[in-house]
Amino acid sequence: MAKLLPNERHQAILNALQRQGRVLAAEMAVQLNTTEATIRRDLRQLAAQNLCKRIYGGALVPTPASGQIVDRLALSGDEKQLLAQAAQALISHGQVIFLDAGSTHLYLADLLPRNQQLTVVTNALSIASRLLERPGLRTILIGGEIDANVGGCVDAKAVVEIGTFHFDITFIGVCAYEAASGFSALHYQEAQFKRQVLARSGNVSVLCTRDKLNTYAPYGFLPASRVDNLVTVRGAHPELEQQVTLSGGNLLSIP
Repeated sequence: MAKLLPNERHQAILNALQRQGRVLAAEMAVQLNTTEATIRRDLRQLAAQNLCKRIYGGALVPTPASGQIVDRLALSGDEKQLLAQAAQALISHGQVIFLDAGSTHLYLADLLPRNQQLTVVTNALSIASRLLERPGLRTILIGGEIDANVGGCVDAKAVVEIGTFHFDITFIGVCAYEAASGFSALHYQEAQFKRQVLARSGNVSVLCTRDKLNTYAPYGFLPASRVDNLVTVRGAHPELEQQVTLSGGNLLSIP
């Protein structure tokens, strides 16, 4: 293979990221007939443009879970609706449920059955407002300062309030997943809040859209082995599916 110009290498790296979600510098060096040092320099330049996120030995795609929730609602709407529909099978009579801030969980809030004496705890004003439109659901809102980027309350007051609950099932929001580090969040305070929620949860369920797989967010909070129920696109990430099932977790797939 002939030597490529820098802009040609950059495009080849971006194409590989789009196909695979991640690239390794050593592998790209072989594919593009160049050195690892050159690829690492290319990755630094692409990362400076926020086109990738560097990790040890390579790079990942940045997570799409950034910006305010009103913007995220428009992303993968049909997929989120299907995930929410599949997650209905996890709901049982009389449960105390935690519904974490997140656009996918807004779809689930619309589908929660109103005749099963459910108590729904949430840190998201948008989810609480949606639940108020559905009589028959008991709704408890966790208070604190609302973080517009997170879409809910994750401050010290919210952490203290979470400590008074025991949840039968938690639907925890995730920003990104990468095999080496598990599920992660974009913000430090958000990750700390999620860890406190998980400590109060009997069952942990994750609704994960395909566009969050093999992506980067800096604050890990949940290994795949801790997930009791993974709801995702069938075959989207076989390694993740295997990690969950080998640890005794349950896989719910959508087409």
